Amino acid sequence: KPLVRSLVRDLQSAIPLISLVEISLGEGVDLPFAYHEEPGSEGEKAENWRKFLEYLSDNDVVDKEFSETSTEDIMGGNVKLILGLVWMLIQKYHIQAEDAKRSMLDWIQVVIPEANVKNFTTDWNDGRVLSALVNTCLPGTIPNWNVLDSNSDVDNITTAMQIAEEELAIPALLAPDDMANREVDELSILTYISCFNPVLMQNLLYWLRSKLPHRSIDNLTLDWANGINLAHLIETLAPGSWDNFDQISPEEGEANVGKGLKLAYDALGVSPRLKQEDFAKLDVGELQIATYLWQFRNGKVTLSYAENNSQRCIASGLGLTRGTSGEPSKFTVHAGNAGAGRLEVAVSDPNGEPIEVLFEELGLSEYNVTYVPQVYGDYIISVLWADQHVPGSPFKAVVLGPPDAAKCVLSGEGLHIARPGWPAEFLVNAQTAGVGHLSANIQGANTAPLVEIEEYAEGKFRSTFTAKESGDHDLFVYWCNEPVPGSPFLVHVEDALPPSAMIKTTGGRMLLTETVHRAGDSIDLDVDTKDAGDGQLAAVAIGPKGDAVPVEIISNRNRTFTLKLLTSKGGRYLVNVYFNGSHIPNSPFKVRVCNPEAIWAEGPGLMDSYVDDLGDFQVFTRDAGHGTLSVRVNGPKDKFRVDMWKGADRTVNCRYNPEVPGKYTINIKWEDEHIRGSPFMITVRKKSKENGI
Repeated sequence: KPLVRSLVRDLQSAIPLISLVEISLGEGVDLPFAYHEEPGSEGEKAENWRKFLEYLSDNDVVDKEFSETSTEDIMGGNVKLILGLVWMLIQKYHIQAEDAKRSMLDWIQVVIPEANVKNFTTDWNDGRVLSALVNTCLPGTIPNWNVLDSNSDVDNITTAMQIAEEELAIPALLAPDDMANREVDELSILTYISCFNPVLMQNLLYWLRSKLPHRSIDNLTLDWANGINLAHLIETLAPGSWDNFDQISPEEGEANVGKGLKLAYDALGVSPRLKQEDFAKLDVGELQIATYLWQFRNGKVTLSYAENNSQRCIASGLGLTRGTSGEPSKFTVHAGNAGAGRLEVAVSDPNGEPIEVLFEELGLSEYNVTYVPQVYGDYIISVLWADQHVPGSPFKAVVLGPPDAAKCVLSGEGLHIARPGWPAEFLVNAQTAGVGHLSANIQGANTAPLVEIEEYAEGKFRSTFTAKESGDHDLFVYWCNEPVPGSPFLVHVEDALPPSAMIKTTGGRMLLTETVHRAGDSIDLDVDTKDAGDGQLAAVAIGPKGDAVPVEIISNRNRTFTLKLLTSKGGRYLVNVYFNGSHIPNSPFKVRVCNPEAIWAEGPGLMDSYVDDLGDFQVFTRDAGHGTLSVRVNGPKDKFRVDMWKGADRTVNCRYNPEVPGKYTINIKWEDEHIRGSPFMITVRKKSKENGI
């Protein structure tokens, strides 16, 4: 496919537009004229244009006068003429509507109703409408589009165009300052905006498939003409509205569509927009049907005939654990694989009083949830799907006030004593100290050591430094530039090595720092304390969620010990080993753990299907810890290609295309181990009239 970056330079040969028409006509259809595929001279390029324009004239895309007089102007770089031609091609081969501009405006108004679009000129000048469109294609990329500064028009447009090009492969067909111009050519914006249609329609197909996982939905035209999928969609969103919906006949397509248009309006407020005979006979194009169907996305989903499973909902985000008084706290709920249901969220403040909760539906049963806490303390957040708590609910969020350094709690040997060349450590608990940041520095030596700070759990920090020389040092610790209690601390740096420095680690799986261990494994460490003298060996691990995990210490006599860490979750563990209160060499030890059993997969691609039905499914890896995901699909003709891309909250989207009937095996592995349910065995059948497809 020829790459087009410039409408003037890259269309000189006419090849990109010829290719566009060939693709639009479909596989196996050739244009009835020969052309130079790699024209070298201006004469060959001009000959391509003359033949191409003559073909377009014969097929009523352009008039005869345009065909006979426009070659020189197009090759000369007449941008307005080029845009006009491109738009005529879009009207003919892409939108296929009698009134293309009206159809596009209807479509955009339904896709982003909150943007209140009335035209394809001035409404797009400040970049907010374009940002809304990009955010609809990629939810969360520009969530604040409606509060963007209208005076920053070029910056708004530039950001939206960059995201569209980088994430959606939609080229910027006009310059940002041109779109910001109140005299912008309408065809320029129409041409550019139409490039978003394939992405939007694909999003719509995904949404429809998620609502109707047991139906075969490959397109927005033929699959809807007999009214059966429409009946299932209406009954899914408004249960009980269509009696015996699963028994209607595909032979009564027009009657089915007519009934569906009426019921959708009565039960869901979906405007009919189309005549039943036009819908059933496909006398309207894909864009008009997509415009009608998108309205179902804009309504509020209530219940579904499919079985619900609140345990397959995922709630994530900082607003579930922490917040700041007077500022919005946000989190996301993903219920795309939870079946039927309605999302309910209740938030109560420290006094037990309910506070307002706002929802934003992003599509595909994904929601943004926002609440604004006003007082400090613990908030209880209940998240329910189909009247059942989702995993982790009810959540407790600690809402903090302004920064208060006096509420920081410090501990650790490094506040008072250190040894030259040896790491010293202290801990800071700032969970009740309000919103802020921790900083620290040391003074009093010729070479001041750097204090390294790591937040190992929310509001908890581990700080380490390595003094270069002996003597007294002042340790200053600040929370939001205010000294914490006891700061500055007087740290004595002594030359004598602590007994803990004599400890040796002689073996054990904990030393295999590059190894990814399995959840449930007992991970050991052999410790020799013979050279350290008398003292007490102690150990504690910090788990993936910042919680304390016990470490068993087994005495082997002769002052040697074996430490055993029993892991139960995937993620990173930090094992702190102390002798007489000081870290032994190389402590804390980092242990990486994976948990294939915590992964699950869901989607129509893991169930029996039909040839050429896209096999879409998702793999949820949030609690899997460290590891690598592999997906392999084997069918009657060996391996099939699997496309994979990242989703929200460590979800991986997968897709394959079963091109031949037969038995398929889908192997999903994490760190080379099968996840729950893998391998999945499915049967792919041919489509036929007998099975109603």
